[in-house]
Amino acid sequence: MKILNNHIQTGTFSGYYLLYGEEEYLKRYYKDRLTAGILKGSTDGNINYRYYAGDSADEDIIAEQAKLAPFFADSFLIVVEDSGLFKRAGSLDKKLEKKADSTIIIFVESEIDKRNSLFKFIKATGTVCEINHKSDADLIPWIASYLKKHDCMITGRAAKLIIAKAGTDMQMLINEMDKLIAYAGEKKQIDTEEVENICTSLLSNRIFTMMDYIVSGKQKEALLLYKDLVAMKESPLSILFLLTRHYNILMNIKELAGDSDAVIAKTLSVPAFSVKKYKSQASAYTKKQLYDILNECVSTEESIKCGTLAPQIGTEMQIIKLSSLL
Repeated sequence: MKILNNHIQTGTFSGYYLLYGEEEYLKRYYKDRLTAGILKGSTDGNINYRYYAGDSADEDIIAEQAKLAPFFADSFLIVVEDSGLFKRAGSLDKKLEKKADSTIIIFVESEIDKRNSLFKFIKATGTVCEINHKSDADLIPWIASYLKKHDCMITGRAAKLIIAKAGTDMQMLINEMDKLIAYAGEKKQIDTEEVENICTSLLSNRIFTMMDYIVSGKQKEALLLYKDLVAMKESPLSILFLLTRHYNILMNIKELAGDSDAVIAKTLSVPAFSVKKYKSQASAYTKKQLYDILNECVSTEESIKCGTLAPQIGTEMQIIKLSSLL
């Protein structure tokens, strides 16, 4: 992302940009900064700006618009979001060979295929930037900086707790921090007590807690947590899916036993702070047990989807069985 900051600061832009990855907040942030820098102002009513998203991102229309010269400006800007053009075969890369030199195109995508001809074209002729979730080490100072702008101070342990509760998605973290700012009021100080009182735990984090109960054989606690989640309108099938995913991660943890926590976190796309906890849970099982559990979870999910087993009962039965294993 240093190259994007450099382009914005110097006002020297590539003809093409591709911003892709899982961190929606940062993709939007850099798209907006690039847009403002290129247009030297707002997009509102700007005749040198075109925006296409989803199904409206037609190859022929984009290629034709790309030939236009800017009107009393240095650049003509086209922004294309979530088009799917980088996941399917197409010929936009060929059509863009006639693009006007003054036209700049910003593509913003969640998923891409690096074998795609358009991806290869943008990589060869423009700027490609993969934007994924930041590490915990990067997020903690960012949290402190965001809160400081709102005259709030936060302890290191409280910042870590926010990440543990809300995950590494920056927009989710902003939502939680905004709640904390309002809650702190004139006190302007945030510690773990405020985080515990205000911040919402993700469903995936509650699954972690449920897994702790299951691994410890605390069947009553696991079932109470499950019933609480159902009462909060969480889908039993979603809970079963996350349990299955969790066991799949435990299986992979076994396979990656010789790797460092940082490598495991990157390979499995899980937060670095969670690896030690996954390892602790995985140590309670053999590979065969995990393999059998995964097969059972998949079988239960199939029965639910086929209508032969009620979702709430099927998931509850699975939790009872899992918490009786160890």
